[in-house]
Amino acid sequence: MDHSMHSGMGMGSMDMGDGAPSFFYMQQMYWAVVGTAIGIATIANILNKIIAVQRFADSSPTPSKPKSILFNLYATTTAMTREASYASLSPLTIGSVKLHLPPLGPLSVILANLVVVLVLCFYKLNTTDEWSWESVGYRTGFISIAQLPLITLLSGKTNIIGFLTGSSYERLNWLHRWVARTLWLTATIHMGFWFRSWGRYDYIVVKLTTDPITQRGFASWIILTFIVLVSMAPLRKLSYEVFVLVHLLTFAGLIAAIWYHASEEVKIWVWIPIGLVAFDRIARFAVVLYANMSLFHPRSGDKESRGLWANHATFAPLPGNVTRITVPNPVISWKPGQHVFMSCHGLVPLQSHPLSIASIPSDKKLEFLVRAQNGGTKKFFSYASKQHGIIGEGGASPDSVKLVGVEGPYGRIRPLRQFDSIVLLAGGMGTTYTVPLMRDVVEGWKNECLGQSTSSRRLPLLSSPNRALTKRIRFVWVVRARSLLSWFSEQLETALQDIDACRQRNPEFNKELEISIYVTCDEEISSTGPCQPQLPPPQPTQPTPEKSEGIKEEVEEKTIETISIDSNPTPTHTPATGCQPDGGCCCTRKVTDEDVSFPPCNCSGPTPPKQPTAATTTTQEKSSSTSTSTTSTPPQQQQPRTSTNSTKSPLDPRIRILSGRPDSRGLIRKVLEVAEGESGVVVCGPRGLNGDVRRNVVSLSDERAVHKGTGAQGVYLHVESFEY
Repeated sequence: MDHSMHSGMGMGSMDMGDGAPSFFYMQQMYWAVVGTAIGIATIANILNKIIAVQRFADSSPTPSKPKSILFNLYATTTAMTREASYASLSPLTIGSVKLHLPPLGPLSVILANLVVVLVLCFYKLNTTDEWSWESVGYRTGFISIAQLPLITLLSGKTNIIGFLTGSSYERLNWLHRWVARTLWLTATIHMGFWFRSWGRYDYIVVKLTTDPITQRGFASWIILTFIVLVSMAPLRKLSYEVFVLVHLLTFAGLIAAIWYHASEEVKIWVWIPIGLVAFDRIARFAVVLYANMSLFHPRSGDKESRGLWANHATFAPLPGNVTRITVPNPVISWKPGQHVFMSCHGLVPLQSHPLSIASIPSDKKLEFLVRAQNGGTKKFFSYASKQHGIIGEGGASPDSVKLVGVEGPYGRIRPLRQFDSIVLLAGGMGTTYTVPLMRDVVEGWKNECLGQSTSSRRLPLLSSPNRALTKRIRFVWVVRARSLLSWFSEQLETALQDIDACRQRNPEFNKELEISIYVTCDEEISSTGPCQPQLPPPQPTQPTPEKSEGIKEEVEEKTIETISIDSNPTPTHTPATGCQPDGGCCCTRKVTDEDVSFPPCNCSGPTPPKQPTAATTTTQEKSSSTSTSTTSTPPQQQQPRTSTNSTKSPLDPRIRILSGRPDSRGLIRKVLEVAEGESGVVVCGPRGLNGDVRRNVVSLSDERAVHKGTGAQGVYLHVESFEY
């Protein structure tokens, strides 16, 4: 933004006087700080991998519990760090707008980067001295351009920083955006001090109209400002496909403008991002070829039946405007919790969508559940609905099968099989993330009881163990309507059947799986007449026996709270009753104890409209057999349970549906109280649910004084959000 920056070839190494270090030195200091932060995160990642190996090699009854002084010290340090980094304030409500504040950990990283950058920009420079304004302009320009490689490193799919720190690219994307905003701030300061210096002589307009270097610098700032504004969440989510295209084009323009503006001595900071982008694109191209071309997988099946292109998909409509996309016999391998970018140019040309893999490798198929919104996902559902009926008993019609491309898999999470206890919470479509994680642990139990587990003494450092150390799983799914349970009814039932089979094979098998499904707005839970408020049941003086399917049960007092947990979006309702203005039932009460009974939500009125016939006919039979709340207690030991707070199910008597919203704090607390080692908590859902779980984990960890002499074990939290 000044001609002197381009022509002053030796400015970077010059001593600025008054003890101020050179500009090159300040750039080196910035990367020394960044490198140190990455190094610390890398060491923590390596230690976590070593701990996982140590746990699987531990033959004691409590392998997930630290045994040595070193591991105890690391556990205490980790617990304190987690409590600080997970902590967040409750959302702020300003009018009709709810602002969700970031956790303290990410916020600290953002502020630390900002503080470091500003200190390096102004260290030993007098901003009140007009003769130092040019020096400030130079310094801030050098610091600004030095941030470009970090921005690029944080944005790539083949993420080097993510590989070192054990994080995936999408979990670093927020930092990519905030480093870019910090770059915009320093570039603005850089331009402002040059304008301030020129303003003394009314020279600003002259420089902007006559000096090409200044013009290119100003163009760089305009492009960067546009990128920062368009990357704001409200604009970014208007049309994600358009945003990606615009983002790539404007970034290319920014790099070109900076390259022409910068002096030769600092152009290395432009070449590095160009090289990183080229590396990322080449690596992604190689990943796409490997994931889609049959010739790279000679042992994956009959190449002649596959053809050159390996992946073909079928599309089926489900309730809730959801499309089930199935790719049989994929050539790629993946782990639960990962996702791919899927494209189907026959339906949606030149678009690629990030989709969570809802299946596990043993299924021998890639399965995705995609909610129809705007753009390509809506076309997927329209196509699936039209093709419904073409697929008969003989399989998929050739006309209904489409070529699809996959890129990936991407995504990282610490292996859950190493934890003593696991809590999985999901809201709506978030279950596409948590179901595979649950099924993977059950698969580990199954392998162990069948004698297929990997020898713990010969466990390689980088391989996945074939068994699970986990003793109990608590699975919670918050869903709007009962018809949506058909998405995963078969998978949930299969998991329970696998546990029963293991118990029959080995009577000493003591693993536990408990599943609770909370239905918040169900068209089937309604009656005639005006909306009735949801009131707590009267407190009986004596237990009242009632018959439900021939089974006696005591109706006990139930403590409920008529408050709304922001776990998934619901139509507007009256806060006191949960009734929608246009009818139907939205249950807003908070279930604080699942083991006692209370009346179901009975607010009434016209039921919400049914799903399209093409989408529901296929799945209504399955939804009638959906499991809802079960424990892995042996059938011969556990008495069947039904209650007025659960919808009757013709399946296993351990199964029930709950009306309302879960008390995540109570659910997590119960698991932590019986855990004999470190526990894992995974949540995937809307911001309200994610924030609730995050705050509850911090509160419980602090309340129980985890690894601080009380014997309470650590809690690992993984939050998977719906953010783009």
